[in-house]
Amino acid sequence: MRGAGGQALAVLALLAGAACAGAPVGEAARPISAHPSTSAQPAPASLPTADLTPDPVLGKALVEGLLAVRAGDPRRAVDGSFNLVINAYEMRYRATPGRIYCARTMAEATRYMQDAVRAHQPARVVEAGLVLAYVYRGRELMTLDDLAGAQAGLERARALSPANAAVLLQLGAAYKAQHKLPQAQEAFQAAVDSADLSPPETKPQETADAFYGLGSTYVAMGRLDEAEATYRRCLKVLPGNALAEMELKEIQRQRAQSR
Repeated sequence: MRGAGGQALAVLALLAGAACAGAPVGEAARPISAHPSTSAQPAPASLPTADLTPDPVLGKALVEGLLAVRAGDPRRAVDGSFNLVINAYEMRYRATPGRIYCARTMAEATRYMQDAVRAHQPARVVEAGLVLAYVYRGRELMTLDDLAGAQAGLERARALSPANAAVLLQLGAAYKAQHKLPQAQEAFQAAVDSADLSPPETKPQETADAFYGLGSTYVAMGRLDEAEATYRRCLKVLPGNALAEMELKEIQRQRAQSR
């Protein structure tokens, strides 16, 4: 195993113990009944594996796409970089047995491996290059007014990284842009719930963005009390956030007008 090898080995030791005990990770093994109809437990699948080593070639292609974005050329970024990266990764994992997960951190990878053990499902956790390409492409497709294409790719990214706040934030934005407000609310709430697994360098911003996205969705739904409370939570994470402060003033203005 490469990359975060020491942590991954410790995680696999924990998973192995849980699988041998026939119990979900973090729970005590249940006593086995003498009655055969109640004592039988599903045979554990092979233990999930994790390798978060990044691919330098595809990583460079992602950077080239971001440079095209910075140059103001979203179409070149999508067609000349992000699509190529996505196709290369999807082809690589196509024949992999079991479920594929993509993780940015060892904490996120641990979450997916625990889920796989609980489900008695073979799984492999790999680095997050594929889902990052989906996120970057989704953002640029929204710029190009291809909201359906953005949503489809981001839903695929969510299947690969169900607890990745960056994926959930962009998916929530795609739903909201199409006025799919219940779906947007669910995605932003999931981002709030998943932000603890974000990399340390992005966790504060992603947490604040999740609260902001959720608050803006509540506003669009006319749920001003919930929006106000959510914007205040955003400000607790990033005090002085200008957008959240502006939205709170707008809520106060709307309330004053309705009196």
